[in-house]
Amino acid sequence: MLRRLLVSLALLPLLLALAPAVARADDAGDELFKAWQAFLALKSFRAEITVLEPGRSVTQLEFQAPDRYRVSIPNGPTSVVIGDSGYMEIGGRIMKLPIATESLTSSYRDEAFLRRLQEGMAVEDLGEDSLDGEPVRKFRYVQAVAPPSAMSGAPAAASGGSEATTVAWVSTKSRLILRLDVTSQHGGQPIHSEIRYSDFNSSAIRILPPE
Repeated sequence: MLRRLLVSLALLPLLLALAPAVARADDAGDELFKAWQAFLALKSFRAEITVLEPGRSVTQLEFQAPDRYRVSIPNGPTSVVIGDSGYMEIGGRIMKLPIATESLTSSYRDEAFLRRLQEGMAVEDLGEDSLDGEPVRKFRYVQAVAPPSAMSGAPAAASGGSEATTVAWVSTKSRLILRLDVTSQHGGQPIHSEIRYSDFNSSAIRILPPE
């Protein structure tokens, strides 16, 4: 269970490090960059991360700006990350997380860091669609995924210097990212994850240090 939670925490950079970045002005990449800017400005959101391959697992995440996260696994432990500190609650007991949380909460929310990751990214406009009844514009982009030595905190599932292909659903109303579908390979094994975002700027999301 601890290993599963740590893997879920390692997916945090996937939320934004693989989020849309700018390609060239006046093309599909420019639209994605606008969505990315809007995402960075959010005060809070919820995300459901579903790993479909190699084995199905679901992780719930809440974010409160600028650096607070609550990560929970159904029928499992809950962890809280605030700044550079992380805690896990198991059976009513609080324990310090044995990970370097700084890489999870700072670097991948830095726009300059993400601009460095955008090199070599190709963006394709898939046109208009709908998601749960909401009009969206879909994009597909292929992005080089840096190995851990170059990208601190990168998830193991997306590391190794390979490529990740992402399909993004961007609301035509709010310009916010509603869904990411990410596929990559690690050690010759396919990795497939889906991330669904909701409750943008919800005042009900409050993340406090554990007592």
